[in-house]
Amino acid sequence: MSKMYKCRFITGFAIFLLAACTNQNDKVESEELSVLVSVVPQKYFVEKIAGGLAEVTVLIPPGASPPAYELSPSDMRRVSEADVWFTIGLQRENTWITRFSSLNEHLRIASTIKDVQRLPIGRYGIPGENTAHDHDHEHGDIDPHVWLSPELVSFQAVVIHENLCDIDPDNSEIYTDNLALFLGEIGDLQNGIHRLLDVYAGEGFMVFHPAWGYFADEFNLIQIPIEISGSEPSPAEMARLVDFGRSSSVKVVFVSPQFSESSAETIAGELNARVIFIDPLALNWNENLLSVAGELAAAME
Repeated sequence: MSKMYKCRFITGFAIFLLAACTNQNDKVESEELSVLVSVVPQKYFVEKIAGGLAEVTVLIPPGASPPAYELSPSDMRRVSEADVWFTIGLQRENTWITRFSSLNEHLRIASTIKDVQRLPIGRYGIPGENTAHDHDHEHGDIDPHVWLSPELVSFQAVVIHENLCDIDPDNSEIYTDNLALFLGEIGDLQNGIHRLLDVYAGEGFMVFHPAWGYFADEFNLIQIPIEISGSEPSPAEMARLVDFGRSSSVKVVFVSPQFSESSAETIAGELNARVIFIDPLALNWNENLLSVAGELAAAME
């Protein structure tokens, strides 16, 4: 075989190997699951269970208000290519289901709240008034914030695991191992929060938007929302909140970055209390809930 022929043969073989490797890489990339979630904390849940086997797209980005967010053209492109969308019970999702199904007929739409008991968002209020902490189911719209209770997240994690295993059975062992690790993490988080808050069982905390009801349910606290039925409080309602804050020695008023803090600042000024931001939509879910528990414990000392 001539030197020139050998050189051409080796060069051709190298190109063949490079093409084969490129095709193999493309194959690996194409096998990565494309997952949609509605809110940021769900990304944390899916990635804990899927590991690096899924690319997760959050439909409602950080800082956005879920009820008002409009999808962009790039969002819709991701929808058209996705394998599964994990819904969480937001009203906004109801307006998207038909659109998503028509855009991507192969999209699996999986509700993560099938085993979650959801409660009215208006079940909390100033103790002794008609919205007291009695879990009465006559207090308006359903509370969607089911990602803020570790116990409820454990139910959601099981649903995510079931669907990932069904879609991608070849990697079911990985998903199952990751689920076990995540459930262990949730248990550790619950224990840490109980250590911080059990001594304050039955006490109330004041927050502008009533996002923390399921958290309060799980850890035996009372959430006192400033926002009334989605609106700023009236002067009479502000007066009642200030009276409650004074009688309860409220030292901190919590607000979320997605909402106005003007009423919270007014009440905090009347009470000589601090305003602290706590984000119900933070990505680092575990660290965020532990941090919120620490802020609550410090505020109740």
